[in-house]
Amino acid sequence: MTRLVIFDKDGVILDLQATWLPAARAVAAHTVTLIPAVEGVMPAITAADLLHAIGVDDLRGHIDPQGIFATGSFAEIRAKWQAMLPPQMIALEHDMAYRDAVQTIVHEQTRQTTKAKGDVVTPLHALHKDGYQLAMVTNDNERSARQSLHDLGIADLFCAVIGADSGFGSKPDPDGLLHCCDIAGVMPDASIMVGDTIADYGAAMAAGCKSFVCIADAFEFRPHHDIQPEFVIADLMGLPGLLGVESSPSKTAR
Repeated sequence: MTRLVIFDKDGVILDLQATWLPAARAVAAHTVTLIPAVEGVMPAITAADLLHAIGVDDLRGHIDPQGIFATGSFAEIRAKWQAMLPPQMIALEHDMAYRDAVQTIVHEQTRQTTKAKGDVVTPLHALHKDGYQLAMVTNDNERSARQSLHDLGIADLFCAVIGADSGFGSKPDPDGLLHCCDIAGVMPDASIMVGDTIADYGAAMAAGCKSFVCIADAFEFRPHHDIQPEFVIADLMGLPGLLGVESSPSKTAR
């Protein structure tokens, strides 16, 4: 019997575009300001180029849900950008001034734009009230994830929040999910993963979760062909019914 539900954050609990597009643009713009001139000539690379490389279309204001920005970790983003930048560029992975600046930018931007993907309060409260333990595993950093849950007023519903910097790797590695199972005191086959990307699906399969529930606007947008139609829902409002839990609109929903 399923007693633990593990959630991804962006695209599942948070609206990916509204929350993260301003942060992505701000971090790319900051990174470009640090590019050194090569023999007196500035490289032609732009913030839009950096964004495009990680699946963000600056002109259209769109984040590819299967791109690096949506599915990967900040470490993967830094590695992608480093390969595009001149050899004289600072080491993005190891330069602490850069990493601290990026963390500050992300914190400031997302605090201003944290937006839930529809009504997440009602279904999460319904599951919690029914006895389900709730956890989160995200490829964002843990501090940012906890702040987002706090901003939405649902942080106290989660028994565990695991980020890519929490010491368990990043998805699709399964260790973050397995750690949540340890905290909740359940075996992996008593848990399900709710996500929207191939990284989420891969982590759930590697961890041995009982099932994977996909958040997608339509069945054809699911990240893997093995995901069956009945396990694809548009948003979290469909999750309690899928698990046989009754829910009613929450007075605190926003």
